[in-house]
Amino acid sequence: MIPSSEWVRKYKFAVRYYSHHNKDFLISKIKELANKMIVDPIIEEMRANNVHRKIYESVVVQNVNIEDDLILIRIHSEYFAENGFDVAYAREFGTEDHMIRPKGKENGGADSLAWIQNGVQRFSKGHKVSGLPRLNIIEKIVEKNSYDLQQAINEEFKKWKNSIFL
Repeated sequence: MIPSSEWVRKYKFAVRYYSHHNKDFLISKIKELANKMIVDPIIEEMRANNVHRKIYESVVVQNVNIEDDLILIRIHSEYFAENGFDVAYAREFGTEDHMIRPKGKENGGADSLAWIQNGVQRFSKGHKVSGLPRLNIIEKIVEKNSYDLQQAINEEFKKWKNSIFL
């Protein structure tokens, strides 16, 4: 059976539409699904582990890059303390036991550290603190949910493609 000229015209339009919009559709859908299947569970797990809200509020899909058959999704989490220390990185990868010291008045701070512990005001000229444990929340969630994300992307792409060509 020879296709009609109307069918050829519609198919030609569908091919043109597909070739111009497939990458934009994929990037948009990947961001949507990655937020739902990767970022949201990361935020939930961070909340469950008492990670500071400024850290989990910074978790975003920063970039989606499509090269041939490879899709790269960059998940970004960053929160810096006033002194430039990346707290988000420290919560993900942990820290060693370390010394903390006051800034000093010459650097716009105080000459001693102060905090309240068990209802008692405490002061220190500097002291050693325990390091933070390595949480690996981002790594674990990405590893756990990557396959399901791939399947969801494939399914959504098939639906979109079929909506154009069928």
